[in-house]
Amino acid sequence: MRVPGTARRWAVAALCAPPAAFLVYAWGAIHLYAPDVRETCVLEHGGWDRAYGQVTYFPLSRKCNAYQDLVPPYVNPAVVVLLVATALFAGLAVAARRNPRSRKERP
Repeated sequence: MRVPGTARRWAVAALCAPPAAFLVYAWGAIHLYAPDVRETCVLEHGGWDRAYGQVTYFPLSRKCNAYQDLVPPYVNPAVVVLLVATALFAGLAVAARRNPRSRKERP
Protein backbone atom coordinates (compact mmCIF):
# COMPACT_ATOMS: atom_id res chain seq x y z
CA MET A 1 0.00 0.00 0.00
CA ARG A 2 1.28 3.42 -0.93
CA VAL A 3 1.76 6.10 1.74
CA PRO A 4 0.33 9.52 0.79
CA GLY A 5 2.85 12.28 0.13
CA THR A 6 1.73 14.46 3.03
CA ALA A 7 2.04 11.62 5.54
CA ARG A 8 5.45 10.72 4.13
CA ARG A 9 6.71 14.28 4.55
CA TRP A 10 5.56 14.44 8.18
CA ALA A 11 7.10 11.02 8.86
CA VAL A 12 10.44 12.13 7.41
CA ALA A 13 10.33 15.27 9.58
CA ALA A 14 9.54 13.09 12.63
CA LEU A 15 12.54 10.88 11.82
CA CYS A 16 14.91 13.83 11.33
CA ALA A 17 14.09 15.75 14.51
CA PRO A 18 15.52 13.26 17.10
CA PRO A 19 19.00 13.10 15.51
CA ALA A 20 18.97 16.89 15.34
CA ALA A 21 18.08 17.02 19.06
CA PHE A 22 20.91 14.58 19.79
CA LEU A 23 23.41 16.71 17.85
CA VAL A 24 22.38 19.89 19.67
CA TYR A 25 22.61 18.05 23.02
CA ALA A 26 26.06 16.71 22.09
CA TRP A 27 27.17 20.23 21.13
CA GLY A 28 26.11 21.46 24.56
CA ALA A 29 27.75 18.48 26.30
CA ILE A 30 31.06 19.30 24.62
CA HIS A 31 30.95 22.66 26.39
CA LEU A 32 30.69 20.98 29.81
CA TYR A 33 34.26 19.81 29.71
CA ALA A 34 37.36 21.96 29.72
CA PRO A 35 40.91 20.97 30.69
CA ASP A 36 40.84 23.52 33.51
CA VAL A 37 37.33 24.71 34.32
CA ARG A 38 38.48 27.36 36.75
CA GLU A 39 40.86 28.92 34.23
CA THR A 40 38.27 28.78 31.46
CA CYS A 41 35.71 30.51 33.64
CA VAL A 42 38.13 33.21 34.73
CA LEU A 43 39.43 33.94 31.22
CA GLU A 44 36.26 33.59 29.15
CA HIS A 45 33.27 33.98 31.47
CA GLY A 46 34.21 36.64 33.97
CA GLY A 47 35.01 34.68 37.10
CA TRP A 48 34.80 31.43 39.02
CA ASP A 49 32.81 30.58 42.11
CA ARG A 50 33.33 27.09 43.49
CA ALA A 51 29.73 26.96 44.79
CA TYR A 52 28.41 26.83 41.21
CA GLY A 53 30.72 24.20 39.71
CA GLN A 54 28.34 21.21 39.60
CA VAL A 55 27.45 19.54 36.30
CA THR A 56 23.83 18.73 35.46
CA TYR A 57 22.96 16.69 32.40
CA PHE A 58 19.32 17.67 32.00
CA PRO A 59 19.17 20.52 31.63
CA LEU A 60 22.79 20.73 30.54
CA SER A 61 24.60 23.15 32.79
CA ARG A 62 27.96 23.88 34.36
CA LYS A 63 27.94 27.29 35.90
CA CYS A 64 31.04 29.37 36.45
CA ASN A 65 29.23 31.74 38.79
CA ALA A 66 25.70 32.93 39.43
CA TYR A 67 25.49 34.59 36.00
CA GLN A 68 27.62 32.60 33.55
CA ASP A 69 27.24 29.05 32.23
CA LEU A 70 29.71 27.10 30.09
CA VAL A 71 26.83 25.64 28.04
CA PRO A 72 25.44 28.04 25.40
CA PRO A 73 22.00 29.35 26.41
CA TYR A 74 20.24 28.09 23.26
CA VAL A 75 21.08 24.39 23.77
CA ASN A 76 18.42 23.34 26.29
CA PRO A 77 15.49 25.15 24.63
CA ALA A 78 16.52 23.80 21.22
CA VAL A 79 16.60 20.21 22.51
CA VAL A 80 13.13 20.57 24.05
CA VAL A 81 11.69 22.17 20.90
CA LEU A 82 13.12 19.41 18.70
CA LEU A 83 11.74 16.66 20.93
CA VAL A 84 8.30 18.28 21.03
CA ALA A 85 8.47 18.70 17.26
CA THR A 86 9.17 14.97 16.94
CA ALA A 87 5.95 14.12 18.75
CA LEU A 88 4.01 16.74 16.79
CA PHE A 89 5.34 15.57 13.42
CA ALA A 90 4.62 11.93 14.26
CA GLY A 91 1.05 12.85 15.21
CA LEU A 92 0.61 14.82 12.01
CA ALA A 93 1.94 11.88 9.99
CA VAL A 94 -0.59 9.54 11.60
CA ALA A 95 -3.40 12.05 11.07
CA ALA A 96 -2.45 12.53 7.42
CA ARG A 97 -2.28 8.77 6.94
CA ARG A 98 -5.77 8.29 8.40
CA ASN A 99 -7.30 11.19 6.50
CA PRO A 100 -9.55 9.70 3.77
CA ARG A 101 -9.00 12.70 1.47
CA SER A 102 -5.26 12.10 1.41
CA ARG A 103 -5.75 8.49 0.28
CA LYS A 104 -7.38 9.44 -2.99
CA GLU A 105 -5.19 8.62 -5.93
CA ARG A 106 -4.52 11.65 -8.03
CA PRO A 107 -4.11 11.23 -11.78
